Amino acid sequence: MDSDDKASNIMHMTMAQYQQHVEKEYQAMREKSTKKRVADRILGIDWNLGLAARQVADLDLTFYQDHAHLKTWKVFRLDYKDQGLPKEPLDASQIENTLAHHLSPYFNNHVQAKQDEELIWIRISVNDGLAPNTLPASSTVIYFIWFTNSEYLLSGTIKAEWRDFILAAILRLFRASEAEEWPLSGKSPSSLAELLLRKESQGAHSRYRLNQLDDNPLSQTTKKRKKEDPQDKYAQGMPDIQAVDIKRIARRDHFVATYFGPNKQPSLSKVDIQLHLPFTLQSTEFTLGRLTRQPFPIKISMEGLNVIDGLKDMIPLGLNTSNQALPPFLSELHSMAANSLTVDLEEGSDSKQRITKGD
Repeated sequence: MDSDDKASNIMHMTMAQYQQHVEKEYQAMREKSTKKRVADRILGIDWNLGLAARQVADLDLTFYQDHAHLKTWKVFRLDYKDQGLPKEPLDASQIENTLAHHLSPYFNNHVQAKQDEELIWIRISVNDGLAPNTLPASSTVIYFIWFTNSEYLLSGTIKAEWRDFILAAILRLFRASEAEEWPLSGKSPSSLAELLLRKESQGAHSRYRLNQLDDNPLSQTTKKRKKEDPQDKYAQGMPDIQAVDIKRIARRDHFVATYFGPNKQPSLSKVDIQLHLPFTLQSTEFTLGRLTRQPFPIKISMEGLNVIDGLKDMIPLGLNTSNQALPPFLSELHSMAANSLTVDLEEGSDSKQRITKGD
């Protein structure tokens, strides 16, 4: 088919047929062409008069849906006081129109929202001083992620001079009384959702949520389970390497099963802990230390691909040299919905700890 016939066919296509045609063309180019050829096609043929703000926003949101880890997401908790969550659910189009309306008294803006299963991505572009047919700078674009039908909202970076205006518009949009910055941040929206929305079913309780239970517990059939040899597990089958005391290994495995469970942990790349401990030479003299000295502050920061998984892996490897399990502020991180903690001794008790979320 020559170019004239192809152009004639395109002229007689319906809009739906043309969209399918363009999608096929771009799919073929994605597999065989360079980025330059794709860009030339966009700017020279399909959108030679330029891209609309909605098209730019849609491309931007699609990119960050696939690369959310490029941003650090902070958590805001919407406080509804005694009213509770609104009964009428918000969809993407309502969020776009309502938020743009509430922001319009403060600055020119473009708002776009996009549904992604249980998330709604929100993009706010502040267009004050933006020349026509010019792309907004990345510093003038603010991103939010709302976990639908919940009180939690993730936020990217917001310029200080816009923060109050944007949060005021967010409160009016969701009909909330206050937006509290929660002591939790991370690079994975899915892991943050696990920590915030499913904090009661993490660790050992995760197997109930994931239905990892006996399908027929009343069955009389004997279930044969393969026993794992600790020598193979910890010495990796090398006969010249002797495993540690079997009782100690069993105790470590018990700690892992009790506090972390069998499943992968939610991802946290950084955890900050402020410890307030008694200033005393002997750890058993907690009461004396509290009565005679001010608490001694210690700041602990842990970073890695997944701090919680790292803590879990420490136990079977024997890196936790104590005969006891990890302290609660470490073993219960998966259920705290926070990665910034303050830990004090509990008043009136030398053996317990008081854990407060935030610095």
